[in-house]
Amino acid sequence: MQSPHLIAEAARHELMACAIALDDAAKRRGTDLVELVAAPLMHWQLRVARRHRGAAKRHLAALHIALHDRASLGVHNADLWSAITRSVDSLALSRWLNTEALTRVDIAPSRETVQLLLGELADLIGLLHELAWPDEMASDP
Repeated sequence: MQSPHLIAEAARHELMACAIALDDAAKRRGTDLVELVAAPLMHWQLRVARRHRGAAKRHLAALHIALHDRASLGVHNADLWSAITRSVDSLALSRWLNTEALTRVDIAPSRETVQLLLGELADLIGLLHELAWPDEMASDP
């Protein structure tokens, strides 16, 4: 089983790839003629963004399960543990991550949402580094 750190980093990687695809799709917006010519490419980039969003959602679900599996092993810092689980729960419950559709009108709000989620995920990764389990401390450089 992967460590929570690795799972969180994988989710972060997928969200970053989603942000790049959304940024590329946003570049295709403009005049009607530009949008008409670039429409197939924009649809492809939105498809890529949906795929990365789905992968990030799966990683967050795996992180949720991994953290609950670790909870049975005992926790030395209950406040930190509580902050971590609340953070994972809030990320996993994001309406944007749980939505199927992603259209051209969703590009601008989706770009903002991804940036917010990346910030929350960065905070979560920081908390996970503070709460290192003994078996992971030996493997961290």
